[in-house]
Amino acid sequence: RPSAKTVASMQEQMHVLPSYDDGDQGFLNAFFSQEWDRLPYTYNFMKSKTGNPEAYYWLLDSQWWSIKVVHMVGVKPWKCSRFRDCGGFPERVIGRLWALWWDAFLAMCEQAAPSLTCVSPVPPSGGTARRPSGN
Repeated sequence: RPSAKTVASMQEQMHVLPSYDDGDQGFLNAFFSQEWDRLPYTYNFMKSKTGNPEAYYWLLDSQWWSIKVVHMVGVKPWKCSRFRDCGGFPERVIGRLWALWWDAFLAMCEQAAPSLTCVSPVPPSGGTARRPSGN
């Protein structure tokens, strides 16, 4: 948890400090400069194959169990359907990661039922895409 002094300083700098992406990540990078430690790639595994495809597929195919966080950069799964990425560059999105997110999300919904209703906003056939109970 940041100190009150850090929060106040961030709020003062929020509209002054340049952000390379006009978002929170760019602001945080500029604000903290080099005062942070880079996490291993397994804690920020991208949903799309950019950068080094050989390393990407090696990790996904051989060391998948070591991936801790999948970064759903760009279009978010909860804005699309379980069955397809609804924007961005679908040719770069790995279907296994998309399916993994939806499986985890729907399992969470099933555990939280009946207090939570989980619906895919863009069902593939015009109906409501809900996980059948008992699956």
